[in-house]
Amino acid sequence: MKILHIIDNMSMGGANALLVDLAPFQGQKGHKVDILQLIESKDKTLTDKLCNSGVNVISLAKKGSVYNPLLTFKIIPYLRKYDIIHVHLFPALYWAGLARILSFSKTPLVYTEHSTHNKRRANPILFTIDKFIYSNCYKEVIACSDKAFETFKDVFPNMNASTILNGVNISKNVNAIPYSKKELINVGNDVFVVTMIARFASMKRQDTVVEAMSKLPSNFHAVFVGGDDGELDNVKSVVAKLKIKNRIHFLGIRPDVPRILKSSDVVIMASDYEGLSLSSIEGMASGKPFIASNVNGLKEVVGGAGILYENKNSEELANILKKLYDDKAFYLDTINKCQKKAVQFDISVCSSAYLKVYAKYL
Repeated sequence: MKILHIIDNMSMGGANALLVDLAPFQGQKGHKVDILQLIESKDKTLTDKLCNSGVNVISLAKKGSVYNPLLTFKIIPYLRKYDIIHVHLFPALYWAGLARILSFSKTPLVYTEHSTHNKRRANPILFTIDKFIYSNCYKEVIACSDKAFETFKDVFPNMNASTILNGVNISKNVNAIPYSKKELINVGNDVFVVTMIARFASMKRQDTVVEAMSKLPSNFHAVFVGGDDGELDNVKSVVAKLKIKNRIHFLGIRPDVPRILKSSDVVIMASDYEGLSLSSIEGMASGKPFIASNVNGLKEVVGGAGILYENKNSEELANILKKLYDDKAFYLDTINKCQKKAVQFDISVCSSAYLKVYAKYL
């Protein structure tokens, strides 16, 4: 079948990272798979990965705002070229749905709900628009986690919805070749490296990790990988205030995340909420202990495998890191549990489930 994924842009993010694994895997199953981004991403890391995997990435515009409703009309010509349209994120949700209505297209649309938290639902006007779009434009809404499904059905109980857990290419993370710590951040092997992969946004709580570092011995270092979504300067100000600049390393956006995870001693995700965190799955698959804040979208993935701590509690986080450093048996047991749990989220399982959904509407 001919499959088109529509998304705001292919910058770094959870839904975007899902497509980097999902689209090529669907292509390997014999389907024609393209990705349509509303506005071309300035960062080409994920686009290059997709192109190298044989997936065509189309851009509606070189620059501009993804919130421009005129993008609706640019989507219309693509609807009749594909058997199924799979939409990700807002506002692509709106523009693709409206394009289907305005063009009287019969091509089925499905949408993935990538988060457990949606600010639009608290706004009466946007809530009404959401309800109209979901009900009149989309055959099915697929939640990326059980919690995302629960929160969606609480608000839209009559909408046709299901759950397909997000997935990653597990083997890519298991088989990654690590850097030496000197190659990674120019430190010795005696340094205990704690890594977090996430964009710098207020809900990601990199500041909690920085605060935890200040409570630990000087051989504990933190590595942050991700682009700036408005919070980087705030995190750097916390680093300066705590006077631990030499122990905090900002690597920016990197195409070699699996290798960086393999080079770390512990992987962490500190966040106020998630949909279903792909970075968490990659972290658990990397062969390192994984720690996460005990919040929606993380506790469902990490619970029973990695270690959960109270969100924003840097003292508890520091204690967990110290125990992993001191207790080798605890360290190895956590790794074993994480790797077993990660296998449940392999991209092959996710892809097969989506192909079954598509087939229902063809």
